[in-house]
Amino acid sequence: MNNDQELAHRLKIKFGTAPNEPTSFQLEKIKQDIKAFLAKGITPSESDWAEIVKKHCPSTGSYGYKGADTSDLITLMQLATKK
Repeated sequence: MNNDQELAHRLKIKFGTAPNEPTSFQLEKIKQDIKAFLAKGITPSESDWAEIVKKHCPSTGSYGYKGADTSDLITLMQLATKK
């Protein structure tokens, strides 16, 4: 699993997106928004992440996945900003 696949999987679990979200296009938009926060010297909060994911993935919050949520914000940030 590459970084983008892992990030998409973790976002899906953490924010309850549809099984087919985020798409590659949506994921790129999410990463751009996160990088914009970081460029301003701001570390996005969990609510910032939720807003960004909701903005790009309309199904956010509509699905629930069983299992432990291991997607902490630091891991999400690392995956979103890795090249």
